[in-house]
Amino acid sequence: MILAHGLGGRSDLPVPLWLALYAGAAAVVISFFALTALWKEPRLRGADAGRPLPLALQRIADSTFTRVASRVLGVALFAGFLAMAWAGPATSADNPAPAWFYVWFWVGLVPLSLVFGPVWRRLNPLRTVASLIPVRHREPPERWGYLPAIVGLLAFLWLELVFPHSDSPRAIALFCTVYAVIHIALGVVFGPRWFDRGDAFEVYARLVAGLSPFGRRADGRLVLRNPLDGLLTLSPAPWLTALVLVVLGSTAFDGLTRLPFWTSLDAGVLGGTAGLAACIALTYGAYAGAIGLTRPYLRRGFDPYPAFAPSLIPIMAGYTIAHYFSFAVFSGQQGFGRTIDYTVVSTGMIALVQIAGIVAGHVLAVTSAHDRSVGVLRANYVKVGQYPMLALMIGYTALGIALVSGS
Repeated sequence: MILAHGLGGRSDLPVPLWLALYAGAAAVVISFFALTALWKEPRLRGADAGRPLPLALQRIADSTFTRVASRVLGVALFAGFLAMAWAGPATSADNPAPAWFYVWFWVGLVPLSLVFGPVWRRLNPLRTVASLIPVRHREPPERWGYLPAIVGLLAFLWLELVFPHSDSPRAIALFCTVYAVIHIALGVVFGPRWFDRGDAFEVYARLVAGLSPFGRRADGRLVLRNPLDGLLTLSPAPWLTALVLVVLGSTAFDGLTRLPFWTSLDAGVLGGTAGLAACIALTYGAYAGAIGLTRPYLRRGFDPYPAFAPSLIPIMAGYTIAHYFSFAVFSGQQGFGRTIDYTVVSTGMIALVQIAGIVAGHVLAVTSAHDRSVGVLRANYVKVGQYPMLALMIGYTALGIALVSGS
C-alpha cells in the first residue's frame, strides 16, 4: 500500500481551473460585502449561546456508564492498534495499522469532531491511563500554552509527509509508543490540564470541535448552537494562532508534493523537511502581514493575533476536508483488509468536495472574522480595516483550489 498524503496531483476539475478560482474568490468577496451591509454589531455570543437539548440526552451523555465505556473503548482500540502495528505483518500492503492510523484516526478526527463535538477528550487513551496513576499534580507553565501540542503536531506531520517510510507499521508503532509514553508521563506530572493544551491530537480535535453544532454552554448545559459560537469558546492561550497555521502550512505542503514540479526535484528527507518548514513559514508570514496591515485600525488594547485566531479554524477544517477526502475514501478501505475500489466515488465528485470544502471554510472564516472585527476595529474603519484579512483569505482560497487541482 502506498499511502498518499493528501490530494494533490488532480487536474480533473469538473469546471476549468480559472472558473473555479474566480468562483471561489467571488464567494468570499460577496459574503464579505453582504456581511458589512447587514451585520453591523457583534452577534456571536460564544459560551452563552445555544438552545438546550433534552435533559434526558444530557443525562445519558454525562452518565458514569457513558464516561467509563468511552474510556474503556479508547484504551481497547489503542491497544489493539499497537498490537497490530508491532506484531502484525511488516508491510502496509498486508497490515491495516497504517490505514487505521492515518485514515481512520487522523482523518477521522475531523468528521467525528465536527458532528459530535470534543468526544475525543473522553476517548483519549493517554488521558485515561494517566488518570489511573494518583499523584499530586503540578500546573503546566502558562507561557507554554499550545507550544507542546505544536511540537507533537510537527513530529507527526514530519512522519506523515516527509519520512520516506511513513507507511511502515513498525515506524508508526514506534512513533505512537514513544508519543504515548511521553504524554502519559507528562499527564501524570501535570494532570488532566496537560492534555487540554499539550496533546497534539486532542488539541487538534478540540479546535475542529469548535465548529460542531453541539456544545456546552457556560452553565454546563448541552446545547445546539451556531458553530461559529463554538469557536469563541476556545481557550485563547499562547501559541494558538501558530498551531492553526502549522496545520494550514502542512496542507499546503501536502498539495505541493503532488505537483509535477515537486516530484521532479527528488528532494529527499532534507528537501522535504525544508519544504514543509518553508510552507509553514510562508503561511505564517502571509497571516502576519495581514495582521500588521490591520493593526492601525484596531481599538486600543486589542492583540489581533489571538483576536482573529478562531477565524482560521474553518479554513483549517476546509483545507483538511479538501486534501484528505479521496485519501479517506480510497485508502480507508485498506483498514478493512481489502483491495481498494476506485469506483466508489467519481473524480468529479472528489473535485467538487475539494472546492466546496475550501470555499465553505473561507466563507465561515470571513463571517467569524467580521463578527470579531465589528467589536475590535475603530468605528469609522470597520470596512477598510478588514481589507487585509479579506485579501489574505482570497489568496488562501485561490492557492488551495490551485493545489488540489494539480495545476
